[in-house]
Amino acid sequence: MEVHTRSLGAVYRKSVHPQEVLPPLKPASAPRFESRVLEGGKVVLEKDYAIPMRDGVTIYADVYRPVDAIAKKTPTIVFFAPFGKHGAVPREKFSNMGVDFSKLSKYAHWELPDPLLWCGEYGYSFISVDPRGTWWSEGTEANFFSPEEGRDGYDVVEWTAKQEWSTGKIGWGAVSYYAMSIYQTAVLKPPHLAAIMPWEGISDIYREVNTVGGIPNAAFQSLWMDITGMGLRESEDHAVASIEHPLYDDWWKSKVVDWSKIDIPAFSVTGWSSLGLHLRGTIAAWKEFSSKHKYLQIHGGREWEQFYKEENIQKQKLFWDRFLKDEPNEVDNWAVVEYDVRRTAGENARRQVLNFPPASNITTFSISDKTTLSTEPKKSTSEAAYVSYKAHKSDSHVLFDYKFASGAEITGYAAAELYIQAINYPDADLYVALQKIGTDGKEIKFYHSTQQVEASASFGWLRASHRELDSTKSVPERPVHLHERRQWIRPQDIVKVQVELWPSSTVWEAGETLRLVVKGSPFTNQEHPTQTKGPNHGFGEVRVWYGGQYPSALLLPLV
Repeated sequence: MEVHTRSLGAVYRKSVHPQEVLPPLKPASAPRFESRVLEGGKVVLEKDYAIPMRDGVTIYADVYRPVDAIAKKTPTIVFFAPFGKHGAVPREKFSNMGVDFSKLSKYAHWELPDPLLWCGEYGYSFISVDPRGTWWSEGTEANFFSPEEGRDGYDVVEWTAKQEWSTGKIGWGAVSYYAMSIYQTAVLKPPHLAAIMPWEGISDIYREVNTVGGIPNAAFQSLWMDITGMGLRESEDHAVASIEHPLYDDWWKSKVVDWSKIDIPAFSVTGWSSLGLHLRGTIAAWKEFSSKHKYLQIHGGREWEQFYKEENIQKQKLFWDRFLKDEPNEVDNWAVVEYDVRRTAGENARRQVLNFPPASNITTFSISDKTTLSTEPKKSTSEAAYVSYKAHKSDSHVLFDYKFASGAEITGYAAAELYIQAINYPDADLYVALQKIGTDGKEIKFYHSTQQVEASASFGWLRASHRELDSTKSVPERPVHLHERRQWIRPQDIVKVQVELWPSSTVWEAGETLRLVVKGSPFTNQEHPTQTKGPNHGFGEVRVWYGGQYPSALLLPLV
């Protein structure tokens, strides 16, 4: 039975007309098919193909392909996202994020490969789609990451495979939404979808971006709506929905698929920097893929810098050549998993393993006093005590340290098990950081999803009222929360919360300190709209208990 998003309580807002967008976004003219050869004479751009969907709706797409003299038929890669196939989002907004735009043609839109290179030199065609309800594509509304997009994606794949310029071998994937849109279509198994490349692809938007740990991210979603809510009628409003749908209900669940149904070749890429964004979900989906040929790469750099890095462009080409052109190459000998172990933001060592996470010893670092972590077994006779912070003060926190006597690598999933008491508010938003402190006493920071060096080794988030676990999916070092009901807290209650720390890989040298920090507000720049969480839950004193019947601890994977 088909799922329809509107019936699940979706929230909508009036779309911005394609010709009324505000700067710096670029407006789109009404669709009219045209074909022209681009500079250099090797690539044809065919604008505004009208593609019929199974229910009679028409959506529009642009096609880039080699001129016939180079190749009359090529494998095709699908790009499916609401950012405007004409390049509505100016890439200059991202000029400080490590990408050398002078090496890209003007046709390389934000988060997409350069068609002059890929179509003119590498022998591929691209089809860039404005999804249903976005820009000039028809439809009563735009539903993002939805079953509707999955069905439309299926139809796009099969329509493309029948075109005279396509070999019928179809791939799908680029960065962010262009990766995330893969999942809803791939589970439907369109016959001509041959391989996928989820490059930084959230796979559960509730847990990974909109409402991480149950804490809404409404400011970020408001910014996101400003670059996606273009169309002729209505757009699903993810900013308002993050507030009006506080729990993981059927609307959120409709945007998550059974990733195990995806069984075609996959090359998944993410970065440790993508905290509160793509990191968790890219790995989670990849782990569940049933594909015989699936590869995972986790880098230590920045999102867009890594996508456009020459050595990674060549890896992309090798993957597509192998599975869209059936060309035997070194992909057959690729390591299943490659990940960077970080020392600093700019110093990484590449590891190759057979799975993620790699084999490790889950080690308990107990809170032994008001500022210290210990790996020594906790005495049952120790007395209970607490240390507290003010939830509403950004400079208030509690911290606990462990100094390494010898080097240690921490790679994989981690968790903080804390016993907390909220004295002045019936809930508490918990922000948790795993920090690397150098021998000089200063924190060594890493790249963050903002593309700036401002992140700790890992972060975790949890709204305490959302502490209930999914017992079927949780393990001690990786708690998975249900988010299906709220368990409020009285001032006299001391409750156990298990905070998921996002996966990471970092080396501590002898003499360096591992620090656990807990506070009531974000650690990163709250002037940045992607970093300002809320509406917030929390005010006044929050106590973290330890000792006695309150064995608060940090669980870490030592490799």
